[in-house]
Amino acid sequence: MSPTADASSVPGTVRAWLASPTGRGGVAIIDLDADDPDSLDAVLTAIAPGPPLARGDWRPRRLAEIDDGVVTRLDDRHAQLMPHGGPAIVRRVATALRDAGVAWLATPPANARPEATDEIESLALDALPHAASPAAIPLLLRQADAWRACSGPLDAEERERSERLDRLLRPATVVCIGAPNAGKSTLLNAMARTEAAIVSTLPGTTRDRVSKRLELGGVVVEWIDTPGLRETDDEIERAAIAASLDAIRRATLIVHLASPDTEDAALPATLDPPEGVLRVANKIDLCGTPSTADLAIGARDGIGIEALAIAIRRRIVRDEDLTFRGRWAF
Repeated sequence: MSPTADASSVPGTVRAWLASPTGRGGVAIIDLDADDPDSLDAVLTAIAPGPPLARGDWRPRRLAEIDDGVVTRLDDRHAQLMPHGGPAIVRRVATALRDAGVAWLATPPANARPEATDEIESLALDALPHAASPAAIPLLLRQADAWRACSGPLDAEERERSERLDRLLRPATVVCIGAPNAGKSTLLNAMARTEAAIVSTLPGTTRDRVSKRLELGGVVVEWIDTPGLRETDDEIERAAIAASLDAIRRATLIVHLASPDTEDAALPATLDPPEGVLRVANKIDLCGTPSTADLAIGARDGIGIEALAIAIRRRIVRDEDLTFRGRWAF
C-alpha cells in the first residue's frame, strides 16, 4: 500500500494527532489510535512499510517516503511515529496519514494516552511537552495523585495558586522600563548572558521593543526591553515608545530600572500589573542602594544579577508553589 492510499483501504477508523510541540524539538511524536488492530496494521504498512511490529517493539523506518524516523507499537491499537521535528516534515507526514484514511485531530482527545491511568494523568502527559518552564515537570507528574487524593471544587487558595502555576506553561511577561541610558539593554544582556540588545551611550539607541525568553531558576519568562521613556521630537522613537506602552500595560511584572546619572522615568498612569513593580537601582558603583529601591545592581559588571533573577522568579512563581503537592487546575 502506498502512502497515498485512499480511505477505503483502511478497514476501520484510525485517529492521529501531534503529541509534541510544533518546531520545538529535533524529533516530533505523532500518536496513532485505532479502533482495531487491523486498521492500525494497514496504516503502519502504508506510512512505514516493513515487517509487523510486536507490542512494545520499535524500529527505524522510512516514513511516508520522505523521512527516516522511528515507529513504535505501544499495544494492539496504539502506535507512535517519530519523524524529524521540522514543521515541513510533520506537515508532509500528516498529509500522508490523511491520504491513507486517517482522521487527523487538531488536539489530542481526552484519555488519549494508553500509558495513562486516568484522564488527569493523560492531560498532564499532554501538557508536559508544551510546558515552557522546566519547573512545571515535577508538578505535572504529581497531579494524578493530587487529584485522586482530593474531591470537590478547588478552593480560593488553589485557584489563586493555579493561576500562578499556569505561568510555567505559558511564560509571564516581564517588562523592563526606565529612562534612556538607565542600562536596560545592558541588563538584558547580563540576564541573557549574550548580546541580545544593542548597548550605546547615546540616548534612544533602543528604538523598539526587544523580546527575549529567559530562564530564571527553572521558570521561563518573556522579558521585554522597552525604549527609554522620555519626551522626544524624534518621530520614530516617539512611535516606538507609544507602541511599547501596550506591552507595559499587559505585563505580569514591571522592572523599573533607574540610575543616578539619568533622570528617572515616570511610570505610566493607571499601571497595575498583577505582580506589581520591582524597583531596581542600576550602577551600584555610583549610587549604592537607594532607600527607594528594592534591589541595587551593577548590570555592566554582573553585580547583583543573580539576586535580581531570584527576586523576579519569586514574584512570578513563589517558592512554596514549586514544592506544592496539591491540585493544580492546569
